[in-house]
Amino acid sequence: MLIAHLVATLGLLASPPQQDVDWIECTPTTVAFDGGFPTKVTNPIARALERAAPGSVIYLEAGDYPAFRINFGRGDDNAETSGGTRLLPVTLRGGPGVRIRAPQGGDTVAINQRSPVKFITFEDIEFEPSYRSAIIFFRVDPGTVHEGFRFYDCDVIGGWDHVKAAGKRSKWAVTGQGLKDFEWIGRNERSHIRDIKDEHAFYLQNPAGDITIENVEATRLGRTFVQFTSRSKEGNPGVGRITVRNCRVSDACLAAGDAYKGGSAFTLTGNSPKATFLFEGNSYRAGYQPRLKQLTREGVPYGTGAFVAWSEGESVRNGTVILRDNDFRMAADCGERPLVAIGACTEVRLEGENQFHAGAFGVALSLDAPRRVGVPEPLPNLKVRVDDVPVLTGRIEVAGQSPDEATLTKLGLQKP
Repeated sequence: MLIAHLVATLGLLASPPQQDVDWIECTPTTVAFDGGFPTKVTNPIARALERAAPGSVIYLEAGDYPAFRINFGRGDDNAETSGGTRLLPVTLRGGPGVRIRAPQGGDTVAINQRSPVKFITFEDIEFEPSYRSAIIFFRVDPGTVHEGFRFYDCDVIGGWDHVKAAGKRSKWAVTGQGLKDFEWIGRNERSHIRDIKDEHAFYLQNPAGDITIENVEATRLGRTFVQFTSRSKEGNPGVGRITVRNCRVSDACLAAGDAYKGGSAFTLTGNSPKATFLFEGNSYRAGYQPRLKQLTREGVPYGTGAFVAWSEGESVRNGTVILRDNDFRMAADCGERPLVAIGACTEVRLEGENQFHAGAFGVALSLDAPRRVGVPEPLPNLKVRVDDVPVLTGRIEVAGQSPDEATLTKLGLQKP
């Protein structure tokens, strides 16, 4: 009894309850709270997130950190946290040499709304994907959202060589459903996403609010750079203002499993009637790297398209789609579909100095493009507004046909 009393008095019998803290510092093997001594743990970021309060900053020293999950309820790699608030987010602040690495299978960072978590900011961190995703937001129930997740000056480096068909396997850079107030922005320099094996840089389903992707450089992707879908069987119709701005993209849709024809670099499908999509100041290039041009089906030119909006079998159009000051180009002998194809929109607006330069297929701009010969787009655009005529190399088509001068004038694609 005396020994037990002494141990308890000295605080050695049981640890005091953990309290939220404001200042946290991690190395790849340790975590320290509010100036305390570092403690060795197997997953420093998970342990840090569990103690973080709104406004906390988690400083990451250089090195390779293990993958972690948020709010999955179990596992040493799991953190149970509510995150921060709009004014006081929890921030993970990296720097040169900070990398979060995936396990041999699974995801690098996985976020669940099993219990609510929101407003976490990631700064200056490199993510290495493995078999699945670098960042994944798991599917949510109707009425639940992933809110306030922001990534500034972050990179996703996949490590797959499409020509050699060798390297590190990966599926997505970022994927998720039900995102609201989401940002992925290169603030001090461009964010980099490259060498993804199978699928998309951003595959975002059923957006629940504003999304911004800005100042990203992406290349050598298995499928698209961005794909926004709102399939009715997978959730609510998409809403919000979706902005993709000042992104520089090249050589997308290279996955061998898609016969090197996995969509168009910027892709939008139907069922977002109350959303506005702004694509501004972006560029796309395909076919300018000789090493990659062997990645195509026999007898078909290298490359797919730059931009497509279509219904994908949905019965509801998207809202407004704005293309402003974009520069999309295929090399002269590349491209096997229209460079820019837009359908299934309530309103289409072409503004500023868009440049659409088609390659081998020859169609620079197609409105209400049929998905294949003889099958028209079931949801033609309701309104097309051309504030500024784009610079085109290649033909214009409407519903798969060359329009007459009266149609061009009516659309605003030709001055009267």
